Amino acid sequence: MNRKTTQDLAAHRRTPPLRGRVAALLAAALIAAAPTLGACSAAPSASAEGQQQASGQQQASVSVTQRVGDGEKAVEVPDGSTVLDVLKASGVEFESSDGSYGAYVTSIDGKAAEGNSGWTYSVNGEQPTVGCGEYEVADGDVVTWEYVSF
Repeated sequence: MNRKTTQDLAAHRRTPPLRGRVAALLAAALIAAAPTLGACSAAPSASAEGQQQASGQQQASVSVTQRVGDGEKAVEVPDGSTVLDVLKASGVEFESSDGSYGAYVTSIDGKAAEGNSGWTYSVNGEQPTVGCGEYEVADGDVVTWEYVSF
């Protein structure tokens, strides 16, 4: 072999194939997006209901609209509730598992996250940068859960 061919082969060996680079980029994007992919705080937020009982005072409530798929439901939750609290109060069946960013919503109404697909949420059309167990809803908020693919 001549010197140029040897150098070309060496350079080719150091450069991962395109498929490997694309897979690495997708994996990096998925890891970066994990906090907003339905990630919820593993530690449950102090329930406003529990706070109400402890303080003996009546607390304000907020009215939130939750959308999952084609369904929409008005949900009344105590002031200080999180997106996760709204999901629980809505009666929608869901499953979650603990992950490095807190609990991750793995399934809603039987539709499970798999591969490069999963559940993410938005509030009033904006995707928060915190998990659903940390984002406190306000009166009139619209929480939307979407099943997305990357």
